[in-house]
Amino acid sequence: MSSDPLLRGPIDPQAIFVIRWVAVAGQLAALLFTHSILGFELPLLPAMAVIGCSAIVNFWHIHAARRRRLYQQANFLELGFDVIQIATLLFLTGGLLNPFSILILAPVVVSAAVLRRKSTLLLVGLVAVSVSILAMFYYPLNWGQPVEFPPLYLVGLWLALILSSCFIGGYTWWVASSARRLSGTLAEAKLALIEEQQSRALGALATSAAHKLGSPLNTITVVAHELSRDIGPDDPIYEDIKLLRAEIERCRVIISEIDSHTSIKSLEAASPEPVAALIEEIIYSRLSPNQTNFKLVYERDKPIPVVWRRPELIHALENLLQNANEFSAHDVTVNIEWTAIDLHITIVDDGPGFARVLLARAGQPWNSTRAGQEGHRGLGLFIARSLLESIGGSVSFANDNLGGGKVRISLPRESIS
Repeated sequence: MSSDPLLRGPIDPQAIFVIRWVAVAGQLAALLFTHSILGFELPLLPAMAVIGCSAIVNFWHIHAARRRRLYQQANFLELGFDVIQIATLLFLTGGLLNPFSILILAPVVVSAAVLRRKSTLLLVGLVAVSVSILAMFYYPLNWGQPVEFPPLYLVGLWLALILSSCFIGGYTWWVASSARRLSGTLAEAKLALIEEQQSRALGALATSAAHKLGSPLNTITVVAHELSRDIGPDDPIYEDIKLLRAEIERCRVIISEIDSHTSIKSLEAASPEPVAALIEEIIYSRLSPNQTNFKLVYERDKPIPVVWRRPELIHALENLLQNANEFSAHDVTVNIEWTAIDLHITIVDDGPGFARVLLARAGQPWNSTRAGQEGHRGLGLFIARSLLESIGGSVSFANDNLGGGKVRISLPRESIS
């Protein structure tokens, strides 16, 4: 297993199978059209043999994929073969002067999208070597009339293909890597939500089981007590009855422990609570506000809305409050407002605020002044926004008039209470 964190699994064999057959059909059609319709004299049999090799490799590919999955090394070798096959076909059909010479970059794009960086760099090197050879050696096309291409044009074409392979390969790899990191982060967040939901469901199940077992256990206790009263110490089963009563008491203790450990959490998960209490719990149990003074502002003379302890809401609030906690100088104010329809939570810190260049993309992935630093990937606000939108809410980002960042959350009350 490679240590590369961006290493992917095998390429979908069906996708490669289809792509290569499309390439074989396209190469064959272009070859026959150029030779038969346009009248170019081409080494038809050698060129068709090269295309046939690609077809043979494709048959082998699908056969091998049925027996086992093809991983990085096999995929790299196949893409390397594709580069050599295209280069050989270009050698037989005019070299770099062939209008289709740019297709030699296609395997680099595929490699950059699905293989690790080392494999893509090796493939770019193979393309550079192939293009360099084709710039000097190739079977010239008969254009029907004398055509002179200046040497400088050939040098420019050679350089353009090499630079294009580097740029396209690098850019495709960067985009694919960013997409994979984003997908991985979202998967982690989703897994955390699932684990929390499962934990609460398990706690509720344990509490329910403890309550349901209490009634039959009481019945067994009464029966065992009656038996012990009717049977004397000299009876052969007296010790068994005594053991039964001891085990019943042990079961009662176990059920009591289960109930005491889960009933409070289950009650919290199953019952709505004031939104201010939920925010305070997040601040003081999930964050580390040692140097930050959090202040909750709301109309205390009115009944404050209650909300369900939805994992999406809890994790979104935690991310946004943590962001304010990290960037504030001293104070963070959480303003809670509500109507009969909506709940609004505004978080304002006294830090430097959002950088202007980042504010327009606030809530988007990889949008952070600290992205790339250890522990910071520029995804906290994006995850919070995604979680809030999943429960029908929205979030906006701005800078406060007095300085500092301001985040405003809007939630429909019917979805959270």
